[in-house]
Amino acid sequence: MRKLLAKIDRIRASGWVTLDLKEDHLLYNLNGKRFQVESMATPDIKCRVSVMIEGEKVDLSIDDLY
Repeated sequence: MRKLLAKIDRIRASGWVTLDLKEDHLLYNLNGKRFQVESMATPDIKCRVSVMIEGEKVDLSIDDLY
């Protein structure tokens, strides 16, 4: 849980995330690229993070991000 909270704090502090998607994800072609964070839900194991990708707001799980 400590690592998860540290990851959430780092994302909130920087405002940017790098995608770490599985091969079967629809946005896998963008894997490894950095995007700006639009908003975050309450810190939790499956925390929702909204990311701006090509002008669209996309909701991802905290597990899909570095």
